[in-house]
Amino acid sequence: MLEELVLGFWLALGAYVFWYVVKAKDFQPLTLDDLALTWKLHKHQTGCKSSCIHDLLVRNDEVVGFRCECGHEFLQKRLITQRAKVVAQSGRLVSFQNTSGAMENLGLAYLNIKKI
Repeated sequence: MLEELVLGFWLALGAYVFWYVVKAKDFQPLTLDDLALTWKLHKHQTGCKSSCIHDLLVRNDEVVGFRCECGHEFLQKRLITQRAKVVAQSGRLVSFQNTSGAMENLGLAYLNIKKI
């Protein structure tokens, strides 16, 4: 009887470790560029006619996703076993209204976000 309990324990532990390595996910923060690009991609792929993001989804004081006016919800996730994406950021605040770089043609401004 004890051998069967020990075998069951090891099988359960093995299943948990497999789940942890393969399936368990955590939230990955979005940069402003990623947020704008993801929203623009959502609008293009689904034919969404929304003029703005309904609200930003925040976890631990970091933006991890958004909710569109059409009801679509996007959360940026990564596997727990993956390294977190490190983004070099300067000490100044970067706005959506930046007129140079990748944000220029993405069409997302602060006016396009209703609630944070």
